[in-house]
Amino acid sequence: MNPTKNPSCLVCGTTVTTVPTFLEYKGEEIFVFDPVICELCLEKLCERYSTQCANCGGTIPPYSHVGILKAGNGQNQFIHMTTQCNTPGNAFYGYWGKGTVREFVQIEACS
Repeated sequence: MNPTKNPSCLVCGTTVTTVPTFLEYKGEEIFVFDPVICELCLEKLCERYSTQCANCGGTIPPYSHVGILKAGNGQNQFIHMTTQCNTPGNAFYGYWGKGTVREFVQIEACS
């Protein structure tokens, strides 16, 4: 199966000229390979579904890997997967989707 040379945006249907779609949003670089999405629709998704990093207060846009911290009352807090934000001992990792964490896994700590 050959990929389409000029794929269409999954959201609006316009032709996407480069994949991955690249966007810098509030200081965060985003590269989206899948789904195919145009830059304008990606920016709108970021405005709607981004969350805040519990460590630095910065923006975590959709389609980003996140560290997951356990907060009280069964709640989670999310952090960037960077050396500045990812604290030692954090054993939960996932993928930030459209306003929710996806593909959540726990990495067992060494004993």
